[in-house]
Amino acid sequence: MEKQMTTKEKIIFESLKLFSEKGYEGVSMREIASAVGIKGASIYNHFKGKEEIFNAIFEEMKSRYDGFATSMHIPVEQDDTTTEIYLNIDEEMLLKYTENLLGFLVKEEFPVMFRKLLVGEQHRSPIAAEMLKQYYFDGPILFQKQLFESLQKKGVFKGYDAGIMALHFYSPIYYIICKLDLGASYEEYLQTIKSHVHGFYMLYVK
Repeated sequence: MEKQMTTKEKIIFESLKLFSEKGYEGVSMREIASAVGIKGASIYNHFKGKEEIFNAIFEEMKSRYDGFATSMHIPVEQDDTTTEIYLNIDEEMLLKYTENLLGFLVKEEFPVMFRKLLVGEQHRSPIAAEMLKQYYFDGPILFQKQLFESLQKKGVFKGYDAGIMALHFYSPIYYIICKLDLGASYEEYLQTIKSHVHGFYMLYVK
């Protein structure tokens, strides 16, 4: 049974839903209050305004991602511990990590709406632009590049350019995320994911 949301949590969730559908500028505090089911003035007992709610959405997403990563034993940042976790990685484990991460990003409502918000607000909000890079562009590539470099030093991966390896691994995953956002079926791409992980593993792992 899911935990019932507090009023503040409802405000964050309903705001994200409205922002992702209508854009930040297209939503009023009164509209958010109505979606939550509270009086217009009551919302100010929880947040000073839309910008504060906007920032709270980012904090909530970070908390959700960190919680997911911890539950799946996926390191949030690359360090020596990360290298040790992946040191004995095999194809099955790599596939499981990939499927679990994709499942979180494309099947759960909050991350899906969050991604839609970032794409829509990236040119208005420097915070949204930075978050988009952190979660979907520079962040994943940098993490994987550093990880692959560490695994090369340990003799696990072949000595190719780690940056190119990171692009090779991540680009098809982001492509699949975009296709799913446009309405494609997750099941339709399961075999594509498996084939990609298999090909990557065979090409780069010693």
